[in-house]
Amino acid sequence: MKRKFVLMLLVGFGFFGCSSGLEFTELPIGGNIEAKDKSGQLVSFKSFQEPVLLVFFGYTYCPDFCPNTLAKIKAAVEPLTEEEKSKFKVVFISVDPVRDSPETTTKYVQFYLPQSVGLSFSADTTNQILKQYAAYVQKTEDGQSFDHSTYIYVLDQNRKTRKLIKSTDSKEVITKSILALSSNSVESK
Repeated sequence: MKRKFVLMLLVGFGFFGCSSGLEFTELPIGGNIEAKDKSGQLVSFKSFQEPVLLVFFGYTYCPDFCPNTLAKIKAAVEPLTEEEKSKFKVVFISVDPVRDSPETTTKYVQFYLPQSVGLSFSADTTNQILKQYAAYVQKTEDGQSFDHSTYIYVLDQNRKTRKLIKSTDSKEVITKSILALSSNSVESK
């Protein structure tokens, strides 16, 4: 009987304890950007009205991680109400400025999520942003694709990075992160 109680306690802790995956803290990477995109328009994350930004790096020719991650975000937000959907925006930043224009990148990401924007900057600006976000990008030997980090950076209304969502995290982590940060119920640590 005692063994069953301990097992039930451990299982309960696993469901309700530290493994929720929803710790929010202010991370020293990422944050607001202010830069001109390839079309010459000034982009500032602080100009977006939505209280939560999901920032993701990728490219439109990506064969796997980018479409899979965007599909996961789409599945994560499907159960949200229209009001809840208005509380976040996906910002897809191209790591392939040679092939991806701002228009192409926006069209690509909006295929998955209408409440999104695609950004493409010059190579120098892209490299600065990648450094600011500590994102990994490496052109492959064939020169046609990129190995790149697949984190979703979750930014709060002050444009501070509050969470990194891994590509292996469940869609529920995305949903709960949007809801928690958009409700202002999360305090800065």
